[in-house]
Amino acid sequence: MKRPSLYWITCAVSLGGLLFGFDSGVISGCEEAIQREFALSPFWHGLVVAGALIGTVFGALAAGRMCDGLGRKPTLVWMGVLFFVSAAGCALAPGGDVLGPQVLGWMRFVGGIAIGGVSIAVPMYIAEIAPPAKRGRLVLVNQFCIVLGIVVSYVSNYCVARWLTASSAVVWRVMLGAECLPVVLYLAALVRVPESPHQRRVEASAPLFARRNLRPLMLCFMVAFFSQLSGVNAVNYYSPRIFKMIFGEGGELASLAGTIGVGVVNLAFTVLAFFLIDRFGRKPLLVCGCAAMAAMHGLVAWQISLGTNCTPWLALVGVYGFIASVAFSASAVIWVFISEIFPPDVRAKGQSFGGIVHWVMCMMVSWLFPVAVANTGTWAFAFFAAMMLLEMVLALLFMPETKGWKLEGGWKPRRA
Repeated sequence: MKRPSLYWITCAVSLGGLLFGFDSGVISGCEEAIQREFALSPFWHGLVVAGALIGTVFGALAAGRMCDGLGRKPTLVWMGVLFFVSAAGCALAPGGDVLGPQVLGWMRFVGGIAIGGVSIAVPMYIAEIAPPAKRGRLVLVNQFCIVLGIVVSYVSNYCVARWLTASSAVVWRVMLGAECLPVVLYLAALVRVPESPHQRRVEASAPLFARRNLRPLMLCFMVAFFSQLSGVNAVNYYSPRIFKMIFGEGGELASLAGTIGVGVVNLAFTVLAFFLIDRFGRKPLLVCGCAAMAAMHGLVAWQISLGTNCTPWLALVGVYGFIASVAFSASAVIWVFISEIFPPDVRAKGQSFGGIVHWVMCMMVSWLFPVAVANTGTWAFAFFAAMMLLEMVLALLFMPETKGWKLEGGWKPRRA
């Protein structure tokens, strides 16, 4: 059998990123229907929505050990199985105010484990098989697939809501269960994917929390921590609700259509990052993106604070401008940067550490965002803007440029 090409392998593995994106985005189209059916308070509603995000922390923690112990490819396969179990379980969640939300929450948790796992294993696998000059672009194929998965989930949600003639209790279950189809495609594609050539080097695995790894650990923490304080997943998970704040009540389909626009903008500027990240580097993209994100959050906060005097098109510029900014900067840089800064003998552990920080922050932001908006209104967006200005300063002062580094060297590797 002919050996698959580098690009085919990259695309096949990156389908795990598509499932990551689909699972992350699909909840936005049905979170309000879930809240209504189970009569959930804002706190418990946020917890059910964040159930997947709680699972991501455990998935990120387990993925490093699985990648070193079982191998990169078996880890990816197991994550695919968990995605299928989660999607099917959500589709079959029973009714009732007690058992229903419990089953749904646990199935979302299982899906979260899979998201956390592929967020570690996929970019690490691609970084290990890619030549240094193409590594940024090839790892970004995974980010492209994540965003594509979000767009696919938005379109899927819209189509189900638009054309499925059924009660809302059936509609949201179909939305969540639709993920089973891309999971089957992903598992089939993995059949021809070889194991990473770096797998044989991890047998002499070293401790992560050692003095020699202090600088990459701090940098990894910084990038992962602030990636979620950008508010990206607050927008991804709650975009229909945000659009209702802009357009007012009674525009459910308009809100879903606006959410598709979020995905399209995200996809377009992820493609832009594909052409920029290996040309200009990781640091310039992140610094410029932080400044733009802060400005866009400020615009959204100002417009929503005006209430009925809000200018919808100007608020949309803020929302879409923020998504554009985060797509070509923070979302593009995080997984590339983290996959580059650790030495080979602790790369899986370092990637796992970064994933845990990322997903803990994602869980907290997504869980608390509905509560913050209910109690503080537009100050939630002002907070995100302030955090992006802080990250911009820290990146300017402390972040190195990793473009073209060889993975064998770790923190201060030789240039390619």
